[in-house]
Amino acid sequence: MARLVLPADLAERLAPLMRRHTERLAEEVAEAARRRAPAAKTWHTQEDGNARPSHQAADGQTVPAPLPFSVGNATLDRPRDPDGPVEETAGCRCTVTEDPEAVAATITAGKAATSGTRVRATVTCDYPRAAEAEYAHGDGSHFMGAAASEVANRHR
Repeated sequence: MARLVLPADLAERLAPLMRRHTERLAEEVAEAARRRAPAAKTWHTQEDGNARPSHQAADGQTVPAPLPFSVGNATLDRPRDPDGPVEETAGCRCTVTEDPEAVAATITAGKAATSGTRVRATVTCDYPRAAEAEYAHGDGSHFMGAAASEVANRHR
């Protein structure tokens, strides 16, 4: 009968090997999240001095596309939003531009860190209101969570 005795420090000895693997997985998650990230949208006035004060204040406001803009006391999906209040939508001449890569450009995979037998790496999206786009509002795509699930399913 054969008996295998594992060294007591085996987990600590394997952790550096797992660190490299964890960094590769984090980069895969970051790549998948970049593919799934929503566009960003920016509110623009006509720049002719005739825009409402609330619209002038919103000029240049940029948010992830699934989220609404804050315009005055209203939240508007876009200029002339049919669900918005008439005092913010009637006669509005504002426009919106989209940048499909803006959110994705802020997604990064961090270096893995080893602490005893644990190895951890983070994937971060450093875009304003990204967490809100991920969890609180939007189309339910959960771009960061879905990316992690995609990579986990690929490595089962």
